[in-house]
Amino acid sequence: MKFKTLVISAASVALLASTAAVAKPVGIVKGVMNIAGISRNQNNKNTIHPAFAFTSRKCPPFCIQPTHPFAPAEVETISELDIIHAARDIANGDKTKLLMDNRTPVWTTAKKGGTIPHSVNIPFNTINSKAVTKDPDAVMEIITSKFGVKEQDGIFDFSKAKTLYMFCNGAWCGQSPAGIKALLSLGYPEHKLKYYRGGMNAWHQFGLTTINK
Repeated sequence: MKFKTLVISAASVALLASTAAVAKPVGIVKGVMNIAGISRNQNNKNTIHPAFAFTSRKCPPFCIQPTHPFAPAEVETISELDIIHAARDIANGDKTKLLMDNRTPVWTTAKKGGTIPHSVNIPFNTINSKAVTKDPDAVMEIITSKFGVKEQDGIFDFSKAKTLYMFCNGAWCGQSPAGIKALLSLGYPEHKLKYYRGGMNAWHQFGLTTINK
């Protein structure tokens, strides 16, 4: 009887130890678990979404992006914390910022890993250089209706333009860089363009919250 009790107790301890291993808290930074509905997956055994598990995507076009691909333009390359803080500000009603997913819509679905909370999907191919050449009026519509830019007689007024936090699939993705380069060519202020180089690949590596469009 005592042996049986001992075996049961040992099994209970093993179960508790296993549970504890999967339940150690995962914060954003020390002492902070949630910001604007964004947190990290609390399962310590969680793995990256399958859509981001491939390491050898064909290059070109999926080549490693430089840290600062827009030089000499001083576009800031930012981190996950910058994206989280921008999302927080937007959630709190800040109209001067826009969190922008530059991937094609299919990538915002659950099958492809979703997108970042509080972001809007404006695909790169609607604002890149090809779009500017092919349909400048459509690009102008996006810039004036979504980015806070004013236009009169073909002249842009960027004085109240939003700060754009732009991202795509990661350091191997050229979609948001293509959008940023096109906006720079139109005169968009450098300091109002932010490049999240890590993109959704890094977002998933950190187990951060995603939503599906």
